[in-house]
Amino acid sequence: MNQINAMPAVSSVGAGLVASLCCGGALVFGSIGLGAFYGALGLSRYIPQSLAAGSLSIVAINYLFYRRAAERAHQAGAGNILALRQAMFSNSALGVAAMAVSVVFLEWLNHAIVNPHFLSPPEYGQALIPGVPGVRLLYALASFWVLALLWALPWPGFDPIRQRVPAVLQRSLRVGVFAATAGVLVVLVVNAMSGGSGHGGGRNTGTAQHGSAAQRSH
Repeated sequence: MNQINAMPAVSSVGAGLVASLCCGGALVFGSIGLGAFYGALGLSRYIPQSLAAGSLSIVAINYLFYRRAAERAHQAGAGNILALRQAMFSNSALGVAAMAVSVVFLEWLNHAIVNPHFLSPPEYGQALIPGVPGVRLLYALASFWVLALLWALPWPGFDPIRQRVPAVLQRSLRVGVFAATAGVLVVLVVNAMSGGSGHGGGRNTGTAQHGSAAQRSH
């Protein structure tokens, strides 16, 4: 694991934390007097889209960095290509995990601690984690799907991992991952074009609720 580089690791965590502001932005921006600005953005209506964008950014950061490093190592005839690939996955998993944990923590902090009146509706009060609706938790966990996308992306043919998988099976798995990812992205784009999903189930509920939460937290 000595192939892990600090730059993509920090960038991955940063991208994940920024993406998680779709859930915790009311508290963060409200604490610096910009709660109204956050409410006007309406990001709480686009939680799955924000998490998808964050996940894809994490994959792009690590894939581009480590693929180039692997190509340079191969050309120079030095370096552990397998270790570079493992580092790529480790950094990506770290970034996605930071995003998922931040989403869950900020949802819990906002709805169960700072604004406990949110616990009145069953979707908040009776959730597995109080204050974190099950669908939000599902969004956070589903973000780890991008690790499968990362695996499916082209990697130099000298990678020993790929040599152990039959070409037909490898190609079929990659096509399946790409197709599933494309399908999810289409659904998210259509949902965003229709106005996104409200924080409490309605289209515009999320912005109003988060805006009021920001004012109270401020």
